[in-house]
Amino acid sequence: MNLMSLFRPAAFLGFVAASIPALIVMTQDASSALQPPDRECAMSSARLRSARLASALQKGFGVQYWGATYSAETLSQQPHGLLILEVTKIGATYSETGREVFFSPEEIAKINRDGTRPTLGYLNVSEIETYRDYWIDLVTEPDTASPDDLPEWYGPTSSSGEHLAAYWTKAWQGIVLARVDRLMQTGIDGLFLDDVLHYYTQALDGTLRWPTGNRPESPEDAPEFALEMMRLVELIAARAREWKCDAYIVVNNGVFIGRDAAGAEPGPEGKAGFSSYLNAIEAIMLENFSAATTNAGTIEALQQDFRDQGVAVLSLDVLTQFPDQDPEKLRQTIAKKAAQSGFYPYIAADEAFNQVAPPIQLPSGRPAVTE
Repeated sequence: MNLMSLFRPAAFLGFVAASIPALIVMTQDASSALQPPDRECAMSSARLRSARLASALQKGFGVQYWGATYSAETLSQQPHGLLILEVTKIGATYSETGREVFFSPEEIAKINRDGTRPTLGYLNVSEIETYRDYWIDLVTEPDTASPDDLPEWYGPTSSSGEHLAAYWTKAWQGIVLARVDRLMQTGIDGLFLDDVLHYYTQALDGTLRWPTGNRPESPEDAPEFALEMMRLVELIAARAREWKCDAYIVVNNGVFIGRDAAGAEPGPEGKAGFSSYLNAIEAIMLENFSAATTNAGTIEALQQDFRDQGVAVLSLDVLTQFPDQDPEKLRQTIAKKAAQSGFYPYIAADEAFNQVAPPIQLPSGRPAVTE
């Protein structure tokens, strides 16, 4: 899910990205001082979390990352059973202090109605985003730049301009877990993990451009990259649940991650690894569910590997990708198709995600599988 147009025009963000000096030396992030509370989680389990999430999804879900109506007051009034949003209200590059401005705990309490309506915070697990404030705690010395001094996590750039992190490194894990601490401290109910699929990009995209002299030791193939991504997701989930026992984890895409990872650990070990991953998450989202490019094999994998294992499947389509269709009829068609697949659907107005579209409540209150 592309958030490069999140807080201001993408052209300006591109300028910001281009202005980041080549030499980046990591220093202590103030957020790492946060410590999860000491609490017992006797009533928390994967089965219980999944049941609670399914109940929330009966009322449909919504996604919003910014926009004129992006406030605690307007978000609190939305009828959706589940909301996925940016906890950041103002990006680091637009803040007077250079730090992101988050929703306060009081604002999150209003949005999630004191914990009765699950609200998940956005977290990118594998891209280096210019509008995040982990950049502010980096010391830059462009005049003495050396590729060898780039941080371990400073990964490659794709042909489309995405700057990827070396997500399998301890250094990147430290950044992500510190961010989990900050997000969860606001009282958010869980996390939406974006760009899980970049394990596949790292493995097979031959156009990736790494900084000269700065490529850390990495997994060797798609199965190993998938395995490392599953481990990162599990680390994030465990950390989030140190803050909130029943925190929900929803991952975006990565439909074939279990099948890819099984190649690294064939036999029972590989199956056990994917089982552990499934226990760490409550749902997976598939973007462009109704697109012509989404083949039957993808739907089948979602049903077999996730839905049938108790992991909810959320589908997301974008209205502007169907310009010749009546919006209301399209919503009905997608809702019917999702019900037949056993998925929970959502249709965004466009790819800006700057407004919440109406929730789609399936006729039966839950996906009705007719296969």
